[in-house]
Amino acid sequence: MKIHFIGCVEIGHTVLSALIGGGWKVDTIWTIAPELAEKTSGYIDFAPLAKQSGAKLMSVRNINAPETIEEMRQSAPDLIIVCGWQRLLSDEILQIPPKKTVGFHSSLLPKYRGRAPVNWAILMGEKETGVTMFYLDPEADTGDIIGQRAFPILLDDDCRTIYEKSAKAASQLLLETLPLIKKGTAPKIHNPSRSYPHYPKRTPEDGLIDFERSALDVYNWVRALTRPYPGAFCFDEKGRKITVWKCAIGKVPGEKHLYRNTLDLPVTLTDWEYTAEG
Repeated sequence: MKIHFIGCVEIGHTVLSALIGGGWKVDTIWTIAPELAEKTSGYIDFAPLAKQSGAKLMSVRNINAPETIEEMRQSAPDLIIVCGWQRLLSDEILQIPPKKTVGFHSSLLPKYRGRAPVNWAILMGEKETGVTMFYLDPEADTGDIIGQRAFPILLDDDCRTIYEKSAKAASQLLLETLPLIKKGTAPKIHNPSRSYPHYPKRTPEDGLIDFERSALDVYNWVRALTRPYPGAFCFDEKGRKITVWKCAIGKVPGEKHLYRNTLDLPVTLTDWEYTAEG
């Protein structure tokens, strides 16, 4: 079975590593052009893994460009696997592989369909999330579901640790279901996502902390937006911007910490820095 893999961030790298480590040969790896790396949160270089595995590495600015589609069509993959990719694939690409194109979403679809599912789940105070493996179609997160794996969101989790859990769960799902995909017997479970809200993309400007909300809300806000994302932020009494990477509910003694009052309890900024605007 000739496999192409599309990815550009850490979760995709983890899943691809598991795929290769599980004995599956990957013919071609598609990733973003290096000049787009700085604008991609969580970007990771796939070149070393491609070299190690013997896969062909293709770096593109637009996966849906006509020349890219033609290159992919000429290569004739049996299956395309997408993980850690922030752009929808055109129907022309989806029609290329006879065994379809499969992808992953870091939520238990149909919940948190759309962009930034890990961030939104933490922001909304969820205590559980997971990962969904499904067949891709031209619309976002609406294809038939192959399988799901749930895991808890603990109070000390943040967006990075949840992505690590997602990567582990996605790797397990892929290795379990690939033999079924190869035989043509993988599940196809109806996905009702079209009837559920589509969550929007988040931008760095969305990270302003509202200290009039509860301490738990502020805590969730900070841990949802921390590294590898641009971070939550606020301003001091002089108008200087502070990027907050970590905080704690209640007061934490120590002169290096900043305190902020919230709706119920104070919040202590325990990892922060002054950052320039823009």
